[in-house]
Amino acid sequence: MNSIRLILVLIPLLTGCVQKRYTHVVGPYPESPLIKRCLLYWTSNYSTNAVNHYYVGATKPSGGFCDAFVYWKEERTIIEYAELDPELPVGQEAMAFHHNLKLDRDTVDTDDDKAGSTYLETHRTWVDWMEGCLSQGREYVITLDEARRLSPKRNIQDDK
Repeated sequence: MNSIRLILVLIPLLTGCVQKRYTHVVGPYPESPLIKRCLLYWTSNYSTNAVNHYYVGATKPSGGFCDAFVYWKEERTIIEYAELDPELPVGQEAMAFHHNLKLDRDTVDTDDDKAGSTYLETHRTWVDWMEGCLSQGREYVITLDEARRLSPKRNIQDDK
C-alpha cells in the first residue's frame, strides 16, 4: 500500500506536472495592530528611508511560514510574513518575517537558474507577487521617525 502512495506522489514530480511555486496573493491581509507593530519593527531595524511604503497581500495557500507577502516599495523587496500570537511579548516581532527576496539580487531568469536554491525565485514569479501586493494588498506608509519612536532599533547586545 505504501509503495502505491509513493508512486502516486512521484508520478506528477517525474512528469513535471507539479507547479514549482503555487503561492499567490488573493487579497488584502486583514488589518490588525500586530501587522503594524511588525512593520514598525522591520522599518526601525532594516530601513534608512525617511518614508516606507508596504503593500501587504494575503497568500493562498496560507499557513506555515507565509500568511502574507509584504512588498516594500522603496527597497524592491518581497518579505514573507506569518502572523504571530497576539500575546507574544513586544520585542519578538522578528519572528514574523521568514524570508525576503530583493529584485535582481534574489531573482533569476528561469527555474533552471535557481539550481535548487530556496533563496532564489524567478523574476516572473517575483513580479507576479509584487503586482498582486500592489493591486490587492493593503498599503501601510511608515516613516522612519515613527518606527524608531514606537519600536526602537534593537541591538544584538540587547538580546544577551
